[in-house]
Amino acid sequence: MIAQVVFDLPLDGPFDYLIPPPLVEKIAVGMRVRVSFGPRPQTGFVVAVLEQSTIEKLKPIQALRDVASVFTPLDLSFARRFSAYYGCSLGEALGTLFRSQGTAQISLSRVHQPALSLYRCSVGRYAEKIRKIIDGYRSLSSMQQHRFLILVPDIFRAQMLAPLLNIEGVVKIGMRSSVFECDGRLACVIMVDDEDPSYKQEQTPMYDTRQVLLMRAKTYGFDIAFVGTSPSVELMAMTRTAKVKFIDVKDAHAPAVTAVDLSNYKYMPGLVSPALSEALQAVLKAGGKSILVLNRRGSYRITRCVDCAYVLKCSRCDSSLIYSKSAGKYLCRHCTYTAPGNVVCPKCHKPSWHSQGVGVEQVQTELKKYFSGARIVSFERATKLSAKEKTRPLLPDFDILISTQAVLRFQGIWQVAMAAFIDFDAELNRLDMRSSSNAFSLGRHISDMTLERVFIQTRNIDHYVIKSLKSNDSQKFYDEELKMRKELGFCPFKHWIKITLRAKSEEFAQETAGQVYNQLSQMVPENCSVMPPLADTMTRKRDQFLFSVMVQADQVTSTMALIRAALGQVKRRSRGLFALNVDP
Repeated sequence: MIAQVVFDLPLDGPFDYLIPPPLVEKIAVGMRVRVSFGPRPQTGFVVAVLEQSTIEKLKPIQALRDVASVFTPLDLSFARRFSAYYGCSLGEALGTLFRSQGTAQISLSRVHQPALSLYRCSVGRYAEKIRKIIDGYRSLSSMQQHRFLILVPDIFRAQMLAPLLNIEGVVKIGMRSSVFECDGRLACVIMVDDEDPSYKQEQTPMYDTRQVLLMRAKTYGFDIAFVGTSPSVELMAMTRTAKVKFIDVKDAHAPAVTAVDLSNYKYMPGLVSPALSEALQAVLKAGGKSILVLNRRGSYRITRCVDCAYVLKCSRCDSSLIYSKSAGKYLCRHCTYTAPGNVVCPKCHKPSWHSQGVGVEQVQTELKKYFSGARIVSFERATKLSAKEKTRPLLPDFDILISTQAVLRFQGIWQVAMAAFIDFDAELNRLDMRSSSNAFSLGRHISDMTLERVFIQTRNIDHYVIKSLKSNDSQKFYDEELKMRKELGFCPFKHWIKITLRAKSEEFAQETAGQVYNQLSQMVPENCSVMPPLADTMTRKRDQFLFSVMVQADQVTSTMALIRAALGQVKRRSRGLFALNVDP
């Protein structure tokens, strides 16, 4: 008897192993086994049991790791779909499922066509809406104990919702990896804020939680309810084709949104416009609190040597270091590298630095000059919280808070009189196809934390995102965004697959990316487009050089099969590592 085994490695397989006589009656598809693979023993997953193999000399299975199958046929079927869509090996797909599930379990399917619905409402009404969704299932069959899973993007959203739900029964709140626990035992999975970037896995396999949730619902037959303030563009597109039922829960009150056109201020001193300064003064006089949002950490974005013009960069990344005045040191935005505040120039060996660029700490310094009597504090991702604040964050003692988007972790808990964006254009102008939708989402969520007024400082006053936020018309935004994506060939109309090669040698990375491009250009059909290889926006990251090839296609699975076949033709892959990212 022969067992076909796959491994949690970027190797397709399967690999044949001889089943020793004592294990013939015990082994089954879906079990984990220990085998000899390469220089050391490895744990693999059995995906098939055959009578014979085409290979003559086979290594035997050393031991069984389980007494029963870890995966059911349904799990294996889903893993194959997942592998085909995200371009990972079947072993990597099964490894992802196993790590998420932790232990063996029975994955059941229901004879049930999944019902998909979307509820758009303010964060303050999330708990109310979730309770109503769950109560609706219980009212249909009161004798049955239903199970529910609530997917949230981060631990802070979980901490906000948990004390508010107060629901009896089998209800679990989980984050991204919990999506692999969804099966037919669940009545409904409730996904909160599906547009949040935290739902995107950043390591191989680079899956999107919403897409995986839809795949699992199709396999196992549970319902899905999406609850959010600004649903993703992909999800809103599904509501227009009747694949998802859309319920818009109108809020009685929304803050007024004012856009300040910075092009009208030719010689504006500092970062705060006169209009915003006047509004801040009025809120202070009334005893209210304000939040200013700027998605830039630290005090300065770039530091240059006055004598030799050398730019201080991370030793591991092709990224300039930011200077944090509060920490007294230089920080890398992409890794854990830090440099002391008194570092000398590595080129001319002089401590002659000039820092420039804007960060939240610099805004704090400027505001203290104009509002000397106000309590002005800054907050960002690295800001330390007390043990009490981590479990139930309280409104700090401030009059004006300058923060990055990290302030959203307190959404649904904090509310202030006024909020303002110091530089909204920085959100719109990112090199990301989702820059507009992310900016709109950030605007809606900040507005949700605000009682009276939101200011947007911009030099792009006619942008449809800003117009939609001003008029509180989400439909206008989705109309324009979908129109733009259709013209540019972005999802949900077309899909992009990013093939990134990482290697320690820049020359090798660039050369191999060129080979991938040449191979794909000969293989893809006419309805696919292959872009020539380019260095990533940050060429080097964590001691690795990155070059990418982009492929545009109508269908993901068939195109991914071509890409994997092309990568199989590229030589010397052991010196570099490929990563595939669907709709990055």
